[in-house]
Amino acid sequence: MAGAGARVAIADLDADRAAATAAELGDAALAAVTDVTDEDSTAAMSAAVLDRWGRIDGLVNNAGGAMYPTAPIDTVPRTQWDHVLAVNLTGQWLCTVAVLPAMRAAGSGKIVNICSSSYFTGGPIGLAPYIAAKGGALGLTRALARELGGDNICVNAVSPGYVPVDTPKAVHDPAAAQALIERTRAEQCLHRTETPEDLAGTIEFLCSGDSDFVTGQVFNVDGGWTHN
Repeated sequence: MAGAGARVAIADLDADRAAATAAELGDAALAAVTDVTDEDSTAAMSAAVLDRWGRIDGLVNNAGGAMYPTAPIDTVPRTQWDHVLAVNLTGQWLCTVAVLPAMRAAGSGKIVNICSSSYFTGGPIGLAPYIAAKGGALGLTRALARELGGDNICVNAVSPGYVPVDTPKAVHDPAAAQALIERTRAEQCLHRTETPEDLAGTIEFLCSGDSDFVTGQVFNVDGGWTHN
């Protein structure tokens, strides 16, 4: 986004990583320490962006993840269920609410919710809280597109496939993770492992003027994993 000329707020719970990412982008970026599950924190994030640049044109709701090791649904503690839904679903709602006044005042806006192709496949097994949350995020996307269309705000979703990235908590043990990488790659139409960079062009399009008549849509950027 910064490479396309946007000014970007890096909103992250990890203050050091947010600052490091913003520093790489220079004056085009702002680091805003944000807990997406906390209403006051998301409001402060929005206020920091407005204080710096005076406007908010787009929001990419990218916070999320399975966060805990795979487990049978009847062994998942309520605290883990609530936490996964809070980050993956409630966080998208809170961040949207935080930026809505600025977008409405401007008479336009773009919101992109990062979902997951796992909603369409129902797997991997053992990630029911995550898959349920991502299904909710798709429903939220379509509801917001309908509700906010009158404000000229476009709301769309991007669903990646399996993108191996470093996370604070291991979801799969190393052998299971490698097996999932290989199985996913074989099931995709494009037989290579997805990277975060594969998502960038679609997200940039959905945040740009080129997508001004696109809303309520789900873009599966997963190498054709859900093509079958």
